[in-house]
Amino acid sequence: MLLEQWGVSLAVLGMLLLTLFMAALMKRYQAHLAAVRGVVRRLDTGVEETSAALRALAHVPLSRELRLTLRSDMLACYQKIRSLYRRYPQIAARIRTAENDLDAEGAPAPGGVGPIESEREFRTTIAALDRLIALFGRGGTLQPVPADVCQIFRRELGERRAEVMSRFHLVEASRQDQRGNPTRARTHLMALIQVLRQHGPSTEFVRALYAEAQSALSALEERQLNPAVGMADSAA
Repeated sequence: MLLEQWGVSLAVLGMLLLTLFMAALMKRYQAHLAAVRGVVRRLDTGVEETSAALRALAHVPLSRELRLTLRSDMLACYQKIRSLYRRYPQIAARIRTAENDLDAEGAPAPGGVGPIESEREFRTTIAALDRLIALFGRGGTLQPVPADVCQIFRRELGERRAEVMSRFHLVEASRQDQRGNPTRARTHLMALIQVLRQHGPSTEFVRALYAEAQSALSALEERQLNPAVGMADSAA
């Protein structure tokens, strides 16, 4: 009888230990799934942000090397997602689209940044450039990019940012000046000069933009001091 009681007790204890063990395994499995989902979400969000930035910069002549690096990394992110979570929605289609986009990248269109039609477009373009500058600044790509290449890309993006700033503020300054708002025109030019001075990068291209902005400011101030000069320019 005593042995039978011990047998029942041991069986209950065994079942309890097995239940605890299974619960621990389930908890670890759920923690693993949560971690995988977190990685997948971060990868997918990163791809979406980069894709949105490239769409916003369609009118900005970025180098083919930079675009290929970004497209290749987006493809690698989707392939990583598939390896972690094969049932991720439409992952096969996303990979095919990323492959096609990578293959379709060609040389940038000749010329510089086109006209910035509105302040909204201006802000969207600057935000997209800032996103990519930060991406290469913090090693945010899945595929490692050499530090010297990151520096080259950041300089290129910085020049394009300076160019976008210049095109927007110079056009707006001219527009405000023609409307008889020299104070607003001066505000645009001073903002441009400050941005170019503080955020560079310090390259010949940016220094030329800086000189152009200073020249526009000097001409504006000259017209304010000598209205007859502005009238003569308008008549001409």
